[in-house]
Amino acid sequence: MGFLRLLGLLIAAMGEPLTEDQRTLFAELTGGRPQEPLQRVEEFVGVIGRRGGKSRAIAVLATYIAALCTHTDTLVPGETGLVLIIAPDQRQALIVLEYIAATFAATPILSQLVASRTADTLTLTNRVSIEVRSASFRRLRGPTYLAVISDEAAFWHSDESANPDVEILNAVRPGLATTNGLLAIISSPHARRGVVWDAWRSHYGPAGDPLILVAHGASRTFNPSLPQSVVDRALDRDPVGRHRRQPSILRNSAPMLRASFPAKPLRRALRLAFARGRRCRMPITWLSSILPAAAPTA
Repeated sequence: MGFLRLLGLLIAAMGEPLTEDQRTLFAELTGGRPQEPLQRVEEFVGVIGRRGGKSRAIAVLATYIAALCTHTDTLVPGETGLVLIIAPDQRQALIVLEYIAATFAATPILSQLVASRTADTLTLTNRVSIEVRSASFRRLRGPTYLAVISDEAAFWHSDESANPDVEILNAVRPGLATTNGLLAIISSPHARRGVVWDAWRSHYGPAGDPLILVAHGASRTFNPSLPQSVVDRALDRDPVGRHRRQPSILRNSAPMLRASFPAKPLRRALRLAFARGRRCRMPITWLSSILPAAAPTA
């Protein structure tokens, strides 16, 4: 049940209509947007609590775009389109690739599309490859991207490092321009800085850009089987989580986009003071019926 809530956000992001029940939950998770976009958005940002099913969502989204959408109108003869997943490090990237491979292996229909696999790439027979990479802007320029899915972007390097998260996404955006590809950022919340915080601050709620869909929810919203006691103990062990009794930007949970210590305190204070369609063979909901029932969540 919890994963179906996250699946509803992916359905909306891909421009498909929601049911009435899904639309009610969509409004709750997007800060009051009354209706789904009814067209594929340019960017989707999902700020989801830990153990909320993010890895499974990434596997579904990557599989859907790579295997079930037609890209012949955007790829020139001889060109291969790339569905790229960027993770904080290579180890985490390979974990996501395992989930994607398991999604393809779950049904003969999809497994027939797999041409080959290497340590970091799943090559399909339809001129599309799914590749995972670690977060480094120096290795991302050049390819033609059908979609870029950013895993745990809130935990990438900040703008105080030599590898800022904004530069990583700026490196892939030109590769999405010719395909009108989707940029998806699916991450646990972390701090009031970086691309995840900027997207939430600028586009969460009905006043946000209609083509940039931002949603957020607590861990148990998407994974009701997670015991509340586990969440409570995790917050008690987190020194920053002690501020959870302050007004939260997330409903029914501790503040999930928390103040960073230190993180340009003057700039953060100013922000707080002043800020108060591609043709597809079948809908994305089809994937939910063929995924393994015990697929892991993260």
